[in-house]
Amino acid sequence: MTTSIPRKLDTIFHALQERIVQGEWKVGDQIPTEQDLAAEFGCSRGTMGRAIAQLVREGFVERRTRAGTRVMRQSVVRESAIDFDACAFIHPSQQHEGVWRTASGFQQAACGAKCRTLMLSTGTDFRKEAEIIGRLAEFDVKGAVLFPVILAPSDLAFYTQMILACKFPVVLVELNIAGMGRPAVVADGLHAGYTMTKHLLGQGLKKIGFLGNYAWAPIVREKYLGYRQAMEEAGLGDADALVHLDPSMTPRFDDPLREPTELARTYLQTHPGLEGVVCSLDFMALGVMRAAQELGLRVPQDLKVAGIDDYALAGANGLTTYRVPYETIGARAFDTLNQIIAGQASQLTEIQVRGELIVRQSA
Repeated sequence: MTTSIPRKLDTIFHALQERIVQGEWKVGDQIPTEQDLAAEFGCSRGTMGRAIAQLVREGFVERRTRAGTRVMRQSVVRESAIDFDACAFIHPSQQHEGVWRTASGFQQAACGAKCRTLMLSTGTDFRKEAEIIGRLAEFDVKGAVLFPVILAPSDLAFYTQMILACKFPVVLVELNIAGMGRPAVVADGLHAGYTMTKHLLGQGLKKIGFLGNYAWAPIVREKYLGYRQAMEEAGLGDADALVHLDPSMTPRFDDPLREPTELARTYLQTHPGLEGVVCSLDFMALGVMRAAQELGLRVPQDLKVAGIDDYALAGANGLTTYRVPYETIGARAFDTLNQIIAGQASQLTEIQVRGELIVRQSA
């Protein structure tokens, strides 16, 4: 009898582990309660509790008071980790110019510091990103810079839990998650929105709109607040009727203008008489230019358009925009991570990087 309980505990643990590894319970899923599992396996709640505690120690699941137990990774970590001695950069796709420019800045800074890098692309599946981050322990990485793609507010809680579960230093780029205790390097969105709106106001425009998607994200809200500040300073504080902030975003790296053009077409049709538009992204601004042409509006004669990013497509299409220094953001992210690894981290939780106005034909 003295060995039956440990043997039964091991059997239950391995059965639960197998369900996770085989994908019956996927990353982010909440597993059944201890009571339900104990009834299924014919054991006491205490035994089941110890089996789940072992899953927690192995990094497969995470327990949260009142939130249940959720799967954090699906892979079995090898007993001996690969000593990769590197800093990782986890990103959605290098098809996106802002991502590869940020990655380039990260790599250049790492090269200057003679540090190895591990570059991993996850696409837009944040659960896959969570699984990859969970497996980084297999490579004994020093730390990681994460370029998150969180498409809906409902996903933010899961992503937050994933970050909190990381046992190595983490620095975020593009998106800052407040209260995480993890530093973030981001573009100065307030300055970007303010600068582009002031540029249009300086040309005598008054009926200036603001169009953006992914509107729940802090960086988009900051761009909008910059727009609003400039409009209020110009005595045009009642411009909310000219604003459209769409909460959704479905990035398509193969056709990045499809969604912006569809959104812009509806926006221009429902906001007649606009003199200018400040867009939260270059892709959105290019979508406005395309939709304006479809609707018989001339840019810039009938409508002036301004973006934020300064991607290659902006220059090719004569778009006036705000140049975001993505390479600098990537480099600052590596430097911040390297300082944390060396135990010299600053107290800053958000590092903002400013860009500059680039004037072209569209405005």
